[in-house]
Amino acid sequence: MSTAEGAVPSWWQRAGGALGFHVPVLAFALRTALAAFVALWIAYAIGLEHPHWAAMSAWASSQPMREHLLSRGIYRFSGSVVGVVFAIALVLVAQESLWVLAFGLALWGALCAFLGNLQRGYMVYGCMLAGYSAAMVVLLHHGPAGSVWPLAWDRMFTVVTGVAAALCVSWCFAPRRKAVVLIAQSRAALAGVLQATAADLRQQSRPAGGDYAQLLSRMAQVEDLLELYPEGSRTARNTSQAIHWQQHHALELVYFLGLASQTRQMQASAEDSAALEQEVKEAPQPPYAPLAQALEQLVAALQAPPQQQEDQALGVHLALRQAIGACEDAVAGVQSQAKQVPPVMQALYWLLQEMRQGLRAEELDLHGRTRSSWRPGSSERLPLHRDWVGAREAAVRAGGTLLIFGIVWAWTQASIVAFGMLGLSVMLLVFSAFESPGRTMAFVLRGQLIGAGLALLCQALIWPWAQSAVQMVWMVLPFALMGGLLFAHKRTAAGAMDINMAMFILLAPVFPDTASLGQHLSMALAVVSGPALAWVVYRWVYPTNAQRRMQTLARMMVQEVPAMAHRLLEEAKPSRGMAVSVAVTNWWQAQLHHRLLRLVRWADKTQLPQRAQLPRMGLSLRAMQTAMLQLQQWRRETIFATPALRRTERLAQVALQRTVAWGKAQPGDVASRKARAAWASLAQQPVLPAVLAMQLLGIVQRDIPILDGVRQALR
Repeated sequence: MSTAEGAVPSWWQRAGGALGFHVPVLAFALRTALAAFVALWIAYAIGLEHPHWAAMSAWASSQPMREHLLSRGIYRFSGSVVGVVFAIALVLVAQESLWVLAFGLALWGALCAFLGNLQRGYMVYGCMLAGYSAAMVVLLHHGPAGSVWPLAWDRMFTVVTGVAAALCVSWCFAPRRKAVVLIAQSRAALAGVLQATAADLRQQSRPAGGDYAQLLSRMAQVEDLLELYPEGSRTARNTSQAIHWQQHHALELVYFLGLASQTRQMQASAEDSAALEQEVKEAPQPPYAPLAQALEQLVAALQAPPQQQEDQALGVHLALRQAIGACEDAVAGVQSQAKQVPPVMQALYWLLQEMRQGLRAEELDLHGRTRSSWRPGSSERLPLHRDWVGAREAAVRAGGTLLIFGIVWAWTQASIVAFGMLGLSVMLLVFSAFESPGRTMAFVLRGQLIGAGLALLCQALIWPWAQSAVQMVWMVLPFALMGGLLFAHKRTAAGAMDINMAMFILLAPVFPDTASLGQHLSMALAVVSGPALAWVVYRWVYPTNAQRRMQTLARMMVQEVPAMAHRLLEEAKPSRGMAVSVAVTNWWQAQLHHRLLRLVRWADKTQLPQRAQLPRMGLSLRAMQTAMLQLQQWRRETIFATPALRRTERLAQVALQRTVAWGKAQPGDVASRKARAAWASLAQQPVLPAVLAMQLLGIVQRDIPILDGVRQALR
């Protein structure tokens, strides 16, 4: 039994904790260090030219969970293959022209940085590895173009050796991914949404944790867990996909709950719009008590630990079936009164239906059925957020910097510049997708300084005693284990991966070691110059951190409103054949929901003081775009045969035009007042349906002011 399960820690665990080690990480770090040494030994034994690359590959591909270990190893191998193939092609085309090599590497690095920043999970690592694998072959190759093949094959075999060593050593010890953690947190978030829905159905105040901001924060935590969860398992991918769709439908329900609450407040405060309020006034609501009770029972079932569901008197499946039946009965009761089904009921019903697929995926995952052929009903992938702005900036940063250093390399033909350029390419590619790469560089630089110091210690004091290359390899073992200990210690954990990378890149066992201490020192300085230069680049060229990424994402979300207004204007007088498809509408809604969750998660991590405005921002973005689409649908279905209808059409065009201008202006500018005035004039037209007029009035009173406030706060 593990410590997490309640066992008493052993003496070595207590001793390790007293010495400052992360005890759960210590075993992983030591076996990874052993795998790195095994890879070094095997690579040397089979005669590879750069056996230390195998040790670096073992460290880079090792992961604490079995599925992630396999997935990262596959991406490391695939990225290396792509990078080496490009390097061979570039060397053969260049025919020893350093200028062609410099420009080719800069373009390839920019492309890999761009594509990598658009990906998720370990695909990011694969794209970045393709970039600097090409740099390794090109920058370390000497001689005619035809002689590149041995170096390319050496790179491939060292990668395969390192990945295989990591798999063989760590596979038996690495635990499987624990599905129960994600599933329990996802069900808890869904339970909070359903609990808030039941309270609204009973017209009672929501329980603690049921307000919009807290619900979003809990779902954002689930979204954070989904980042790497699908790696290495088809069943995990199915579970991740199902939970993504559950999150989407849960946010739809939360949106309609919040919109209904705000609409009631607007109606209560709009004393001068009695006629409009009379038109939208609803009949007495049917009794929702049975549905609320069924939802409360489903909440109780979801809040039970997933591994104990089979022992519950009322299992989650039975509770879900009862909730779906109660929802169908409530909808039938509404329709029997010749009334329109409220959007809240529709959103609730679709969420409950999606939960049926989610429960099936979760059960297969909990029971470890990794070979199941079952697929979620929602086979369409959820449109996830892609950071196009960050990808473009990363491409310009990496490509431009490599181009400048490549020109210096081609001009001077200095090998030390090529070696420094190699380290810089790694830093500019691998860490460009981090939330705060500039801050990360400080830890990387510290780690590489420690690793370079250990390597110099081995080269100056230990290797001179070696009588053969075999002894040199064995003399690396204590330093490899020391790197594992530094990886697990609390004081050196940040940047510890780079301790081992820098140490192994400098410890190339060549007997006899004819290099002087000065030469070893110059190589060490060239290695650590990579993160130092990268820190300068990250600081001055598109400086990026978590707060800046959050601001960029918020601006992208807000700009979707004027962009939609521009698209609607381009349709001119819309025809019936130009209706926006349901798939397109669902696409932007789902992408908005995913972006909102990422924005909330970043705000929680950075403790943004204005993060309380983000839920209102999401509500306003969803409501404003929905209102514009509803307006466009009314324009499609209307023949403007009367002066009043033609006037309304002209006002609609003016409102869309001023919305486009509002998106280009500064927050709080005169363009904001003009946009609000245009939408207010349109909302007062008597020919509009009452519900649509109320939606347009919400743009004036709620949406534009909230979005202006967010733009001002995040500027």
